[in-house]
Amino acid sequence: MAALQAALLLLFGLALAALAPSEQATLSRRLPLVHDHIAFSRSLRSLRYVPPPPKVTRAVPAKVDTFHLDQVLDHFNPVDKTTWKQRYFARTDLYEEGGPVFIYIGGEGAESTDTLDDGVLFMTYLAENFKAKLYDLEHRYYGGSHPTPDLSSANLQYLSADQALADLAYFIETLIEKGEIEKDQKVAVFGGSYPGNLAAWARIKYPHLVHAAVSSSAPVYAEADFIEYMQVVAKSLDKVAGTFCGENIKKATDRIVQLLKTTDGYEQVKETFQVGTDLKDKLDLDAFFETLSNPFAGAVQYNRDVPYSPYSIKYICSSMAGDNLTGDQAMEQLSALVLGSSKGTGQMFDWSYQSSVTSYQSTQYQGASKHRAAVRQWLYQTCTEFGYYQTFSGDGTPFPKAYNDLAYDYQLCKDIFGDAYDKAVVDGGVRRSNIVFGERHPDVTNVIFVNGDIDPWHALGILEDVSPQAPAAFVDGGSHCADMNYPDPDSDSASIIAVHDKVHKFLRSALYEVPSGGPADG
Repeated sequence: MAALQAALLLLFGLALAALAPSEQATLSRRLPLVHDHIAFSRSLRSLRYVPPPPKVTRAVPAKVDTFHLDQVLDHFNPVDKTTWKQRYFARTDLYEEGGPVFIYIGGEGAESTDTLDDGVLFMTYLAENFKAKLYDLEHRYYGGSHPTPDLSSANLQYLSADQALADLAYFIETLIEKGEIEKDQKVAVFGGSYPGNLAAWARIKYPHLVHAAVSSSAPVYAEADFIEYMQVVAKSLDKVAGTFCGENIKKATDRIVQLLKTTDGYEQVKETFQVGTDLKDKLDLDAFFETLSNPFAGAVQYNRDVPYSPYSIKYICSSMAGDNLTGDQAMEQLSALVLGSSKGTGQMFDWSYQSSVTSYQSTQYQGASKHRAAVRQWLYQTCTEFGYYQTFSGDGTPFPKAYNDLAYDYQLCKDIFGDAYDKAVVDGGVRRSNIVFGERHPDVTNVIFVNGDIDPWHALGILEDVSPQAPAAFVDGGSHCADMNYPDPDSDSASIIAVHDKVHKFLRSALYEVPSGGPADG
């Protein structure tokens, strides 16, 4: 890992992964630091779902209201009575008596009224059919939901999937107490990416409150060394753009590694990528190579067949096109992609590891308009619960195995949050998540798991039916959360259409018993 406004801002941040460092620096009002967009790289590869702009406009806009819930700070400490204001959004104009309640689970970003607008989510399309009430619950610590005064390591102890799931349960109970959810009214939850995990886990943990769940692109299996991510990136580049893309990326990175072994070569690399800082420390090189991989990782995760888009594999790979390129030529093309309009200007940039660490160390909440609004919080969750570190350590990727390895991420956790957040904490959090939530084999019913083969995160998801009551659906050619978008007959693939139909039928079966076998939603 969303409200459309916040998602578009993150979308803007993702696009900056393909912009020049100078453009990024200007936007952030800082000195030109290439690692100003390391924050983008971490957001880029987070589990954030990025919905498209709405395509449906009604004469009378949808009425979506904003509310705040008195929420418990620590659900697992009975003597702590601290509460805070959790933001949520509601829409009732589609509702008819007897319809269900649909709740969109927020993730690592801000929510807004736009999420529940017409034409944004497949959930809204389903609500139109099932005549459902709609809610969107913002995740603690993200957007405008601030449980603590700041984001210090001590205060972030209340940021976890367990606390977020309890927030959801208390939210549903509050709606029941207020009469907004009636007795025996069915509740279905929806989530994509990390919230897709939460959707499935909510059904596991609170089945008396959550009757069905749609879990999209959810990496339910936690893993510290997530080598499969870059392996899927490599395969997806080959599948969509052609083998030339990965081959030329590898030529470029192999040439960089070779050049770094000599004094003259080192200077050539620095000049080509306009590096104004040292590039000799292992951590600096880890961050350097991670940055070089970002445009490709982002394009694969959010692949859309849209011209001139940083989310398009074909467009990004066009920057690496060419037959029989030399290593130097491939490296020049890679630098042009990363540097953008700053290429050849002579302006030098800070590529240091420390610059990215410093940017993550700010403990102040960033406004929804800030590109770092969610990075520190999400990094904390990776360090304490999930890992999900997309290293180059697996076989078959176009990036050098010697860099961006797991040691880099372990060090990042310590440098950002403190020495206590070491390898043992990361590994322990990963192990705990898998034990508590059942990894790829949860004992659950009334959950549908949807994934796409282009999306690197599918490697940690549930790809086969857990049981007849917990089916899986697979989108051929599907990128991250592509199935969550409002149906578009002009562009939806046959696979997307089939998966949408399967989700619709699943919900009809999970929410209603229909002895005649006819449709429960009319």
